[in-house]
Amino acid sequence: MSTDFQMNYHHNKDNLHVKMQGIFDGNSAHELLNLFLREYRCGGRVFVDTAGVSEVLPFGSKVLQARLCQTPVPASQLFFKGENGFNMAPSGSRVLIVPPRKKKSGCCGKCAHCTCHGEHGHGHGYGHGGCVCRGEHNHDH
Repeated sequence: MSTDFQMNYHHNKDNLHVKMQGIFDGNSAHELLNLFLREYRCGGRVFVDTAGVSEVLPFGSKVLQARLCQTPVPASQLFFKGENGFNMAPSGSRVLIVPPRKKKSGCCGKCAHCTCHGEHGHGHGYGHGGCVCRGEHNHDH
């Protein structure tokens, strides 16, 4: 596995969720396939988040395509999330494009810890000039 590649996973019911970061090469493909062998629960789906993949090398895609049949994961149960999925997805699998989260109505987007759109992170409930922040910044709107 490339030193520039990391993979985290978790289960949600029978589904396996994998998040990858770094360069996807032949060794990374083998790591992903080995994870499928160890962690796949028959009947479940596999979701591979590719948003953190900085580069997809063609050899990595070829290894994944050629060796997927040696795992218990049917291609029809394999879903790649993100644009990189188009360069990685074996035949029969699917690519999902997840739209970016939109901020909630009434949010100014400037809160240091806003939870509305994933870039920040704090709770709401205090009105402030139409914004639901806690007055942590100046409002120019």
